[in-house]
Amino acid sequence: MLGVASATTRAVVYGILGTALAQGVLMAIGLYIVGINAAPLLGLVTFFLSLLALAGTAWVTARTGVDARTVAWHGTYVADPVATLLKVVAYGAVAVVFLYSYGYLQVRRLLKGEFFVLGLFALLGIMVLISANSLVTLYLGVELLALSLYAMVAFNRESAVSAEAAIKYFVLGSIASGALLY
Repeated sequence: MLGVASATTRAVVYGILGTALAQGVLMAIGLYIVGINAAPLLGLVTFFLSLLALAGTAWVTARTGVDARTVAWHGTYVADPVATLLKVVAYGAVAVVFLYSYGYLQVRRLLKGEFFVLGLFALLGIMVLISANSLVTLYLGVELLALSLYAMVAFNRESAVSAEAAIKYFVLGSIASGALLY
């Protein structure tokens, strides 16, 4: 039992650290590129690094998966083969979203590194949702996902419609979050 729990802990830590490390590297590179005034390069670099991070974390998640259902962290987290499969599918879905959104963002001159970092934070929320075994963990996953999506809705800073939609989404999301907690 101890071997399974430590394998579960390793799988969780590798997946979360892989995603968090990718986000940190992307932000650091973004700050460096903005500092040298090469902003058009930022979107392209973060696009490729995001895809590389997704491929790497999908590989680590698939390699460190567990064989049986295991509950960890005082019953708040569950790891099982279905969760591993769903996480790999989520990595693939986000990669497809990044691939399709690249052209869209480039045509509309919205290709910035923040989009891909926000997408990775949303993916982290999805990963928490997949392995949630308590309502508190489920709530944390939903909020992590929703906060990223609020910013993605308002991503087009020059569009009044985008800003209005983001405000409405935030207000309705806050009301729903409050109702969920109540």
